[in-house]
Amino acid sequence: MHGSIHLGRIAGISIDLHFTWFIIFALFAVAITSLLPHEESGTRWLIGIIVTILFFVSLLLHELAHSLVAKRLGIGIAGITLFVFGGVSRMTSDPKSAGDELKMAIAGPLTSAVLGVVFLIVWLWVRATGFGDSAVQVGLMWLGAINIILAGFNLIPGFPLDGGRVLRAIIWGATNDLRHATYIAATGGQVFAYLLMAYGVARFFIGGGLLAGLWPIFIGWFLLDAARASYQQQLLQSALSGIHVRDIMTQNVITIPPELTLQQAVDNYFLRLNHAAFPVAQDHHVSGILTLPHVRQVPREQWPYTRAGDVVDALDSSDFMSPDADVWDALTAMATKDSGRLLVVDGGALVGIISRTDIMRFLRTKMALGA
Repeated sequence: MHGSIHLGRIAGISIDLHFTWFIIFALFAVAITSLLPHEESGTRWLIGIIVTILFFVSLLLHELAHSLVAKRLGIGIAGITLFVFGGVSRMTSDPKSAGDELKMAIAGPLTSAVLGVVFLIVWLWVRATGFGDSAVQVGLMWLGAINIILAGFNLIPGFPLDGGRVLRAIIWGATNDLRHATYIAATGGQVFAYLLMAYGVARFFIGGGLLAGLWPIFIGWFLLDAARASYQQQLLQSALSGIHVRDIMTQNVITIPPELTLQQAVDNYFLRLNHAAFPVAQDHHVSGILTLPHVRQVPREQWPYTRAGDVVDALDSSDFMSPDADVWDALTAMATKDSGRLLVVDGGALVGIISRTDIMRFLRTKMALGA
């Protein structure tokens, strides 16, 4: 996700913090300090910050539960991002069965529920023993309650909430029809989103305050957009089902030698052939892909003196795709890498290149034919 700060890795999973996280962090810290009106200002803010950090640790553990179960089931996880609406696990592949989806979906709410119970037990112990003051007790009680609420909220049967995934898994397992199951779960998500937005409007007009009304509206809008996107993604996946990379890739790929200058590349390749990128190769070894952004980042007066091989980025395994791979997997790989194209290699030899433009052209043709 763009605009994120990389925090590190846990169990091989990248953890990122989106800049919007700081907004919700500040709001939660202020909200918690308001629960402690009788404490000194310094104490209120210290407790507020500590409790907010623990809450986001709880969110991270919720998403880690999803991701760890997914990895155990062979589902690719690019990482976890914490942002304004909580957290999201970025999957690079989809569950292969309804059972896998159910296991992955239920792991998060179960983790939140367990955390909620643990915090409440600690709260009861602190209150009974008098070990902590009233501010600590309020913080523990709030953490217990919010984690249990989080578990319940996520179990609402509507995509993209965990409950929507649970519902989809149940329908998928019963009907063996993933597209229909996604449609029902996404519809449930849209219905819940509209209800949440209506609740926000009602809160605003009955005197709940601007923030009390806007927050449900924002969350509802986010869920509505995500539910629609989930079903559109499933339609796209269905349209690309059974299509292999070799079926739509561009063959007879034109490559340019690494010693070619950028001026020669622009004059003899980009302008004449009207392509946005060319593999840079020598003796069948591809060292990179020269794109228009690569050219633009070099001052024009240096084009005659700069070689193509000096400005391309080094390639790794994520830049390559087998001709027998599914087009959907290729599109997912492009999205994960934030790249517009992949090199197609068979037996170590470059046999083609597949781009988002190739995939979109195929889909437009398929739609025009009523397929």
